[in-house]
Amino acid sequence: MKEFETTRFGRIPLDPDRILTFPEGLLGFPDASRFYLLETSEPSVFFWLQSVDNPGLAFVVMDPEDLLPGYRDKVRALLPDPVFREQEMSPMVIVTVPGSDPRKMTANLQGPLVIRYSDRIGRQVVLFDEEGWLRYPLFGAAAGR
Repeated sequence: MKEFETTRFGRIPLDPDRILTFPEGLLGFPDASRFYLLETSEPSVFFWLQSVDNPGLAFVVMDPEDLLPGYRDKVRALLPDPVFREQEMSPMVIVTVPGSDPRKMTANLQGPLVIRYSDRIGRQVVLFDEEGWLRYPLFGAAAGR
């Protein structure tokens, strides 16, 4: 198994069969197309999506179903690409963690990362369906609507 040097996690094992590929990159990061999903050592709803192309680029991600049950079906219905819509897929959302107050974490439900199970190919899609989905609060009165 190969190893990969990251800025945040140091040296990590890299199983090539577990790399997620985003051929179009992610919004704002068009040159980062290969990512590795890392679990934390503690049981958690959060994961790290570590770029294999840029050792300093990593995102906190989570399964949006933990925030909004039924989100996966809603995303499937709104996907513009029938290849993703008709196959088994899994959405993930990027979480923003403000340094000043972690209780103000938000999830980007408007720009999910959609991964096809069959070939680990993903794409970020932009949905214009719901107001408030860009910075959906993880905690507080608005969370869990």
